[in-house]
Amino acid sequence: MLGTLAPAGPETLTDPVSAWRTWTLAGSAAGSDVRLLPLFGERRPWPVLWPARATCSRRRRHAVPGLDCTCGLYATHGLDGLRRSRDPAVLGTVALWGRIVEHAAGYRAEYAYPQRLRLVCFVCFWREGPDHGRDCDVVVRRRGGRLVPLCAPDLEICRRYGYPTRRLLPGREVEQQLLSVYAVDILRTI
Repeated sequence: MLGTLAPAGPETLTDPVSAWRTWTLAGSAAGSDVRLLPLFGERRPWPVLWPARATCSRRRRHAVPGLDCTCGLYATHGLDGLRRSRDPAVLGTVALWGRIVEHAAGYRAEYAYPQRLRLVCFVCFWREGPDHGRDCDVVVRRRGGRLVPLCAPDLEICRRYGYPTRRLLPGREVEQQLLSVYAVDILRTI
């Protein structure tokens, strides 16, 4: 069993651990070619139909994730650990395996792949938390290919405050494209 405070060392697991994570989203002008992007750190898209593998950004020579390093693919035990996420576009569960370090808020893992995903309105996420149940009606395409899901009430709030909302895509279609690309199921109720 993994320790919660100060493990003796990372364990190598072949059976996956399920955890929570958020991402930002990138895609084409038509809402196709969607890819999950990490919110922090390296900005490479998560691989499609292949597990993400952690590397050490400090270029240290050690097994990843290392106990004395911050490297690894991060995920949380529960939704409360995601409240600090900045501008999330996608909420989901991930399977983690390989070397895993458990800490107070969650895990750092060697390998990860999404299990279930859904688009989340970042305004609802801030206001109501990650377990809000509203569907995203539209997706706004920003410069650089970043896709920002919004629910209808928050779209109007964003327009009122000058948030760019010219290029709108249907939320359900973008979400279906995302699920199809990563070959995963939708995250229904939390």
